[in-house]
Amino acid sequence: MAANPGLQSISDLTASTRLTTGDIPPPLVGSSTTVISTRLYLFAGRLVSSRRMTNELYELDLETFVWTKFQDTEQKAPKARYFHSANQYKNSIVFFGGMGYSRTSNDGLCVLDDVSIFDLDTYTWKHPEITPSSFSPRPRYAHLAAVTANKLVVVGGQDMSNSYIEEINVLDLDELTWTSSRPFEKHCGAYRSVAVSSTSHTNLPLYGNNVNDNASITSVTEENPNPFYLYSNYNFTDVKRELQVIAPPTTSNYQIMDHSSNMTGAFLPPGLRFPTGAILGHHLIISGTYLTNTSQTFSIWALNLANLVWTRIDTGSCFSQGSWNRGILCEETNRYFVLGHRDRSLVDDYNHRQTNFDHVTVVDLEAFGVYQPPPATMSTNAQELGLALLNDSNIADFEIVTQDDRRIPVNSQILSQRWPHFKALTIKNPEDEETILMYNNRALEFPEPYPVTLAFLQYLYTDHLLTSQQHQPQILAQLLLLADMYDLDRLRQLTSHSLHQSLSMSTAALIYETAALSRQTGLQIRALKVMIAAKKMLQQQQQQ
Repeated sequence: MAANPGLQSISDLTASTRLTTGDIPPPLVGSSTTVISTRLYLFAGRLVSSRRMTNELYELDLETFVWTKFQDTEQKAPKARYFHSANQYKNSIVFFGGMGYSRTSNDGLCVLDDVSIFDLDTYTWKHPEITPSSFSPRPRYAHLAAVTANKLVVVGGQDMSNSYIEEINVLDLDELTWTSSRPFEKHCGAYRSVAVSSTSHTNLPLYGNNVNDNASITSVTEENPNPFYLYSNYNFTDVKRELQVIAPPTTSNYQIMDHSSNMTGAFLPPGLRFPTGAILGHHLIISGTYLTNTSQTFSIWALNLANLVWTRIDTGSCFSQGSWNRGILCEETNRYFVLGHRDRSLVDDYNHRQTNFDHVTVVDLEAFGVYQPPPATMSTNAQELGLALLNDSNIADFEIVTQDDRRIPVNSQILSQRWPHFKALTIKNPEDEETILMYNNRALEFPEPYPVTLAFLQYLYTDHLLTSQQHQPQILAQLLLLADMYDLDRLRQLTSHSLHQSLSMSTAALIYETAALSRQTGLQIRALKVMIAAKKMLQQQQQQ
């Protein structure tokens, strides 16, 4: 699983290490990390220096890499704890369980079953009183938790005697009541497992019971929320990997589907200790500490949820030295952030279960084809109506004149709403002869040939790329350049996504050049990898 020497330098382009500043947290054990937008929230944990638990909250700006310590002036923070769970729900973070202090036990410790909520609108703590019921979870620590729709799902963990708790409990986050509990005969915990669900309404594969059937794609809505994925690895000398797809717990008899035997790949992930996970687009991202007698590093892997094929995120040499401890995803930027310290020993810190926060390595996941696809902004019927409006000359009051002197009738109101550059041009300026001429002639010259111009107008009328003409690689390349020229972020996302999908040995050179000109680094690096692979294949064929 070592990096291919021929791709080593390219892999190094996918990651960079940054120094954090501000109120840098001390080294901690068992703290929680939650990303909301471009902010990371770090809560609680046990101090490595004094072995005392804390209940302090920190915030890291993932754009400036500045830490800020939250000042709990009202003393409303939950009890000090570690190995608890923390999950986003709307604009808040829900904390559950963990290990904390007890005044009655011999060792002064206890496991917890309380729920606390940090409101990010008001930056205040809430401690709801939840009525106990037969569905309430047993106290636990080192458990897993995920949110889907308005449900917090708590899985596994360990009790005070370190025995695994084999159950799943569901909390309704709107009613703040525990709604179901069911046995789950698996050993799941923070040391070996992750439970994740996507917060975005992305079409994720939801597999049926028959593993021979083709996976179906289910459209996600509020009434039809995402499933969540439970991945475990254990027995690290001869790694065992398990994957359960758990249907949204909207009823008490929700399905749990085992797809452990369906995972494939040229290589499979090694045993990762204290893994973290996230979903980005159609991929499950898993990362963690990889320790053997011959290798000590931090490793990142991606599972394509459409076909359950694993690929390694090869970031080159960035994790070859230093202590890298925890990976987190910023979905908004398609970047994976790994917290650590570039000058410490990974083995020493792992032996103390220590996480460091002095440095962050930033990985561009788009360079590996892992990213959040642009969402649909209107229905298929609305898109088709947009095309019909473009083809209806009766509502046209303007013309676009192409580079090859063809004229396309358009509606100036639609173009003004969707294209800021056009709107700026149509504001009359008595001193601008070109603007006056354009207005008098009711026409605008566009510096592209007819096929590109038509594809561009089809986008403006529909907010999508839906015609076969728009998806031709040459047309896509020109549309990406136009998106960069006119700073149309939506078009940039759509064309980048389509170029990723059309990337092949025959299109790689075109896509590489276009991505370089439009500053789409992730797409550029991925195209470069394909070009090098194509050159290597050609050389091998010539040698035969």
